[in-house]
Amino acid sequence: MDNVKQNKEICKRFFDELHDKGNFDIIDELVHPNVISHDPFPGQPEGSEGVRSTMKIFRTAFPDLKLIHNDMIAEDDRVMIKFTATGTHQAEFMYIPATGNKIAYEEVVILRLKDGKITEHWAVADAMALLQQLGVKNF
Repeated sequence: MDNVKQNKEICKRFFDELHDKGNFDIIDELVHPNVISHDPFPGQPEGSEGVRSTMKIFRTAFPDLKLIHNDMIAEDDRVMIKFTATGTHQAEFMYIPATGNKIAYEEVVILRLKDGKITEHWAVADAMALLQQLGVKNF
């Protein structure tokens, strides 16, 4: 299997296991301990523990979190994924009490891999759409 195809499969498995199934053990398997998050979530710690921390926030607030993969493109050591995140707001998220609202927002993520592990991460999310769906009126 060529490296580009293998990287795509690693990224798909990472998102399926972590986001859709809540399998946090996949972080130790597929994320380098010193991963660099170029666009970290507010307050996110560094490294793989930051990935774990951020995903716990999302999985707690949206326990039915699912990703719909809209597109995946890979070249050399990078994989770009465009997805729609969906879920139900069932616990506090960014100081917003649970609303019970269904959410769906778009995100684009670029991951760099080395030796089968995610070593860098960039993300652009439609945070405005997410916050509007949670009822936030003042930005």
